[in-house]
Amino acid sequence: MIKELFASFAVVALFVAIWALSQEWIRSWPRTLRMYGAGLYMGVAAVVSMIMSVPFASGIIFDLRNVVLGLAGLFAGPVAAVLAAGIAAAYRLSLGGAGIFAGHFSIFIGCLSGILAFYLRSKLSSWRWSLGVFCSMQAMLPMVALLALPAEVRAKAIDDALLPLVVLNLAASSLAAIGIEVSRRRGWLSHLLKSAIKQAPDYFYIKDRNSRVVLANAHVASIAGAPSVESLIGKTDFDFSDAERAKKLFDQEQEIMRTNTAVIDEEEAIALDGKDIRTFVTTKTPIRNADGSVSGLVGVTKDLTERLALERRLRETQNELDVVLTGMSDGLARFDAKNTLVFSNGKYQNLFPLTGSIRQPGAKLETILDAVIRTREQLYTADASAWKNEILKRTRLGGEEQVQMSDGRWLRIRTQPLDDGGAVVIVSDVTALKRSEMELMGVAEQFKVLASTDPLTGLRNRRDFDQSLEELFGRDGKARAGVGLLMVDIDHFKAYNDLYGHPAGDACIRMVAECIANACGRATDVAARYGGEEFGIVLPGTDMDGSMAVASEILSAVTSLAIPHKGSPHGLVSVSIGVASIGGQEMGDSQTLLRHADKALYAAKEAGRSQIKAAA
Repeated sequence: MIKELFASFAVVALFVAIWALSQEWIRSWPRTLRMYGAGLYMGVAAVVSMIMSVPFASGIIFDLRNVVLGLAGLFAGPVAAVLAAGIAAAYRLSLGGAGIFAGHFSIFIGCLSGILAFYLRSKLSSWRWSLGVFCSMQAMLPMVALLALPAEVRAKAIDDALLPLVVLNLAASSLAAIGIEVSRRRGWLSHLLKSAIKQAPDYFYIKDRNSRVVLANAHVASIAGAPSVESLIGKTDFDFSDAERAKKLFDQEQEIMRTNTAVIDEEEAIALDGKDIRTFVTTKTPIRNADGSVSGLVGVTKDLTERLALERRLRETQNELDVVLTGMSDGLARFDAKNTLVFSNGKYQNLFPLTGSIRQPGAKLETILDAVIRTREQLYTADASAWKNEILKRTRLGGEEQVQMSDGRWLRIRTQPLDDGGAVVIVSDVTALKRSEMELMGVAEQFKVLASTDPLTGLRNRRDFDQSLEELFGRDGKARAGVGLLMVDIDHFKAYNDLYGHPAGDACIRMVAECIANACGRATDVAARYGGEEFGIVLPGTDMDGSMAVASEILSAVTSLAIPHKGSPHGLVSVSIGVASIGGQEMGDSQTLLRHADKALYAAKEAGRSQIKAAA
C-alpha cells in the first residue's frame, strides 16, 4: 500500500515545491489575492491528489488530499482552507461510492487541522507549537477517517492502509510545512530587502559580472531617465548614458570586479540636462561568492551637492574671518614688573571708550581695573575684588580670555608674561567673529530641527519618534514613568489619493496632523508622522485612561473636519486609533509597547475603522 501511495505523495511534493518556490513572487500580491489564490491552488492540488489516489474497494480511495488542505489553512488562513476544502469536497462528491462519507469527513478534518494550527500560531506566536499540532492531527487523521468507512471494509482498511497512511501523512505534512515555512521566510526577507533598496534615499543598484543592472531603486531610474525601475533590469550604462561616460563606468566596474577591489567615495560632477551641475559621491564594492569569486558589484551613490556647497561656504566664511583678524590693528599695551603701563597704542584706548583716558603710560593696572569696576565697562560674573585679583595674577601667569563689554562688544584679551617681568597685552575686537559663531550655532540648531521634523506636516519624523520612545525606558527594561502610545492611521487613504489626487492627499494629511498636534498639548508629548498616512503619539506619564482621552479628542477632531471621502464607507475622512500603555516601573520595552499599539490599531481596522481600540 505504501508504494501505491507514493504517487499521491509525489503530487503533494510537486505542488508544495511550486508554492514554496513562488513565495517571493506571491509576497508582491495583495493580501486578499494571496489568501484566495492559496485556497484555489491547494484545492486543485487536492483534486490532483485524488486523481492519483489508490483504489481500495469500490468507491473507496486513499490519498493525501488532507495534507494540502491543512497546509492551505496553516499558511493562508481559514478562508483559504475552506475554499480548498470546498473544491476537494465537490470533486469527491462527483466520484461518489461507498467511501463518500469517509472522504468528506477526511476533507473536513484536514481543513480543520490547518485552521487550528493557524489560530494557535496567531495566538501564541509559536511556529513549533503550531507545527506540532498540525502534524499530530495529520498523523491521527487516517485513524479517525477509517472509522467512518462502511463496516464491511473497515477492518481490512485498518489492517492494510492505516500504518502507510499515518506514516505518509506525518512525513508529507511535516516536510511540506517546514519547506513552505523556510521558503516563506526567505521570500519575506527577499521582499523586505528589495523594498528597502527601492525606498532607500540614495541611489542604490546591483550589477552582474557584465555590468548589467540586476536591482535598482527609483532614484537610479530617475537619474537614468528610465520610465521605471523594471526597465533598468538587464540594461547597462550604454543604454542610458553617452558612449564616453558609459565606457568609463564600464571599464571602472570591470576593473573593480577583476581586481576584487572597492572604490570608496569617488567624487564626480555631472551636468544634469546639460545645465544643473551636481556633485555625486559613489562607493562600489564587488560582491563575492562563498569561494571568493566575484559575481557582480553593489553601488551606492549619494548626491552631496548641497552639503559640499555648505562646506565651501563655511570655509569661505572662515577664510574671511582669518583675513580680518590678520589685517586688523589690535590694541597693544606693555606693563612692567610693577604693573605700570609703559606703552600703549591708540587702538588700545579706543577699544575701551569709558576708561580710555585712564589707560595712559604711567597708569597702574590696579587703577585701570578700579575704573572698569566703577564704570561697569566690562561684564564679569565673579565678585569685583576676586575678578580684580584674577586679572593681576594673569600678568604673571599669562592667559587668554574673551570678555563682553557693557556696550555689547566682545574683546579677546591675550596676556603674555615677559622674562624680565611685566607682560604684553594684546586686545582684539572679536565681535564679528562672536556673532558668526552664534549664527553658525543657529544654523546648526536649525539643521537639528529639520533633521527631526517631517516636512509635510511639521510633526516629528519617524527617527525622532523612535528615539523619543526609546528614551522613556531604562536599561533595566522598566518604563521610567507611565507611557501611553497611540498609533493613528487615516482610513482608506489610498482610495482618497486615487479619487482626489496627491495634492489633496497631502492637504488631508496636514489637516489630520493639525488635529493630532492640537490634542497633544503638553511639551513632553511627541506627535510624529510614522510613515505615509500613519502617525505615532508618545504620551509620557500617561495611563490608559489618559491615552484613551487623547485618542477620543483626535477621533472627534478629525470627524469634525468633515472632509468628504467617496471611497470610504463612512463618506468622510476618518481615522483608526490603536492605544497601548505601560505603567511606571513595569517591565517592558519600547518595541513591545509599539507592537501592542499596532495590534490595537489593526483591531480597530478589522472592526470597521473610524474607531479606537485599546491593547489587551
